[in-house]
Amino acid sequence: MDIRAVNKIVLTIWCAGLVVGGATHVFDNIYFGFLPYRFAPDWLNIYWSSLGLLDFLAVFLLWKNRKWGILLTIAIMISNVAVNSLALHPLGVISESLPLQLQSLFLGFCLGSAYLLWQPQRLPVKPSAESA
Repeated sequence: MDIRAVNKIVLTIWCAGLVVGGATHVFDNIYFGFLPYRFAPDWLNIYWSSLGLLDFLAVFLLWKNRKWGILLTIAIMISNVAVNSLALHPLGVISESLPLQLQSLFLGFCLGSAYLLWQPQRLPVKPSAESA
């Protein structure tokens, strides 16, 4: 498979994951009101609410400024897994572990595929008539 096709598939998966996460937080803020996670400490409520903006910013940057988009996505996902691990285990403000497991899987995919997106897009070299 062509490396450009692989890059588009990887980029699409990254963007889809971010859009799903961002849309979830935007929905919560619209449906339940600003800072809707009242069951959590304020810092956690602010963090989760900000992901609605940050996830979509990362998608935008992945298309417009790839390296900054990669860095922001990795930072979001590392912090998301760390914060949600705290929310699940020591704080106990969430009780369902499946979302954390899916976020951890997505983080692993992002870390494992970041090098593909980091590389500059090179067009394949066409053989010239002289070399034939």
